Amino acid sequence: MIKELQLTDSVSRKAQDLPRVTSSQLADQIEKLRSTGQEVLTLGGAPYWPPPEHVLQAAREAGSRNENAPSKGFYELRQAIASKLESEGVAASAESQIVVTNGAMHGLSLVYTTLLDPGSEVVLFNPSFFFFGVIKLAGGVPVYAETRQEENWRWNASLLEAAITPRTKIIMLNSPTNPTGYVATEEDLLAVAEIARKHDLIVVSDECYDNMVYDNARFIRVAALRDLRDRTITVCSFTKTLALQPWRVGFIAAPPYLAEQLQKTLEWTVLRCSHVAQRAAQAALEGPQEWVTEIAARFQRGRDLMIAGLKGAHRLSFAVPQAAPFLFLNVSETGCSGAEFSQLLLYKYGVPTDPGAFFGSESHVRLLFGAPDDVIACAAQKITAASLERPSRR
Repeated sequence: MIKELQLTDSVSRKAQDLPRVTSSQLADQIEKLRSTGQEVLTLGGAPYWPPPEHVLQAAREAGSRNENAPSKGFYELRQAIASKLESEGVAASAESQIVVTNGAMHGLSLVYTTLLDPGSEVVLFNPSFFFFGVIKLAGGVPVYAETRQEENWRWNASLLEAAITPRTKIIMLNSPTNPTGYVATEEDLLAVAEIARKHDLIVVSDECYDNMVYDNARFIRVAALRDLRDRTITVCSFTKTLALQPWRVGFIAAPPYLAEQLQKTLEWTVLRCSHVAQRAAQAALEGPQEWVTEIAARFQRGRDLMIAGLKGAHRLSFAVPQAAPFLFLNVSETGCSGAEFSQLLLYKYGVPTDPGAFFGSESHVRLLFGAPDDVIACAAQKITAASLERPSRR
């Protein structure tokens, strides 16, 4: 009798060891609850309204044409991206430095697949977005430098440098920061620049929330710093900045010698990206920009409404985010872990949050506030009620 194949033995260890993406798992839980008739509030991390008509029209027109984009993206779109970057202090050639991607996660996957060898280390600040998944899938090892809520999550360059070893290949930056909403200062970036030069490291900068900055905070692109220009890879998404979440489109800007290799990796994974999404992004960049500047204002209002609504939640704490669409709530005073409080909110109160452990803290949950005013008010009321409960496990 032929021995039955053990399918689990066919899966790589690096894939088996990875959890599912928390936001995708949460979406499945929400879908299941709603299918049973339970109400779950909709709180988003990207604009919940559609892009303007000229963007939609460009997509419709592209959809009626059977055209293939070059593997690194339409030249017109790359020109529009280069113009945007130039206005923000970054000189990037449309011809040799920009690669269009299926969003930022795809861009990060290309970067780490291209740059990392097995065992290569990536140092990054913690709490952080779940970069660990794409790093580990590429064979790399994430190494963390801690930041603290009491210091408003400010970066600590000394801790970052202390995390560097002979195996370190990349410094990973994320400003505005997911999930804390911290915006790096010029002082922060200059300190990182000194470390990168000293240890001859590449800097990968995820700047997906570049347009979602509040209270007149100053966002600085890492590649705009002269000392980092030749060693920085910028990864961006149009999900937040251009309200194109369903379209899955973004870009990488890198020095020519790296962009060439990234293009090659892209060709061996997806060949090219959607021509429809690219034409929509091009129209968004080239057309009127008033609606783009409105995005940050609407999310700042959402932040302020959520903070005002949580004034009665005395057992919760947070640093007010300078940017990005979420509060990173410390729930330790409730007696619950972040995972327990997240489950309480979802299953009893219908408020979706992500457990903070996925971002590096067992004591937090990530709460999105992209929603109409009445939904934000309702969410804050329910979260306040949940914070007053005593955990049944005690």
